[in-house]
Amino acid sequence: MDNMMKTICFNILNGAATQLPSLHQLSDAGVGQNLMHLTPTRDTELIVCGQSQTPLPGIQSSGNGLLPNRGVSPAVLTRGLLRMFHQAGYQIEFNSFNFNVPKPQVTEALAPEQEWLTVNQHFGGINSNGEQLVSEHLLPILTSQAERGCISILAECGVGGTTFSTFWLRLLTGLRLSPAGSTVDKDKLASKSQILADIEQQYLAQNQQFELDTILANSLFHDDIQKAICALVRQWPSSLPLPHFAGGMMFVAPLLASRQAKHLNQAVKISTTRWVLQGDGFHVLQHFKNEDEIQANATSFNASTFECLNVYEQGIVVEGCGLGGCLVIAEALGWNEQQIIASLEQAVQCHLNHFNYKNNLIEESLLLEANLLAERNIA
Repeated sequence: MDNMMKTICFNILNGAATQLPSLHQLSDAGVGQNLMHLTPTRDTELIVCGQSQTPLPGIQSSGNGLLPNRGVSPAVLTRGLLRMFHQAGYQIEFNSFNFNVPKPQVTEALAPEQEWLTVNQHFGGINSNGEQLVSEHLLPILTSQAERGCISILAECGVGGTTFSTFWLRLLTGLRLSPAGSTVDKDKLASKSQILADIEQQYLAQNQQFELDTILANSLFHDDIQKAICALVRQWPSSLPLPHFAGGMMFVAPLLASRQAKHLNQAVKISTTRWVLQGDGFHVLQHFKNEDEIQANATSFNASTFECLNVYEQGIVVEGCGLGGCLVIAEALGWNEQQIIASLEQAVQCHLNHFNYKNNLIEESLLLEANLLAERNIA
């Protein structure tokens, strides 16, 4: 295997559909009101450094390291798989593209935690120009990876984006798709259904069918990641293979839309998790062509003794941060289920240990304060 085929380039698009009302009531992929846009940034920091750096204003940073639904963030698992590739001799290049979300904090102080990455670049940030981010950074970096013959993965972390994806896919396919994304919470699904109905009503009041340019011209009808994928595909050189799209409906919607608009003429590779294909995902993917490759992981998370991995098999956590793509590529490169699960469990254990250590420090600090207070009172 030549050097370039020994290079895995992991690229992630970060965004948050903050134009949606009460985003914290629509998704489990976040930490609360007015903080949802910090999730993609913190997930990228977690993959790169092993822990999130960007602070959460007004929130105590203790906890057990798990999501409210008892699962573990896909970012932890993606880190575990990228580290597994690195330990097997692959060079790992990491690029994040941040569409109006904070730029990840990967400071010099954390340099030892990042030495496994041969490239570690982060572009964009709050108030970044999305079109410039695509044309000046995303497009040149991805085309360079294709020219060098690297394994190029394009992932996404887009809080709230499945609401827009569902809207797009309902119009594109005619299927009455459910509003599910990163939640199975009944109240959140009800809120999402109502917002979807409002978006559809607004759009169909003035338009009879799906018109890509009309939708991209109005932020009520799309999010930054969809717009970025459409721009990338539209400008992509036809002589080069597109990257592996590592994600679910967040990529499927703009790719199908681009194909309908005749901006996408080559075959695509979409790698996602098995759980995306259970339910509506299976029917949506029938709209791709025979030459397109739709792949899902075979590895069963029930092979793990960790409950936070088992919940993935219950459809509670489905996809995110390129997890499906990394699993598919790991299997294609020859790792078996036992090896993959061992790497995931190791990543989870490191993540949980970090939180246990932090909680112990907080407890010790509180105990010390209590003792000092008691001594003062005695005195």
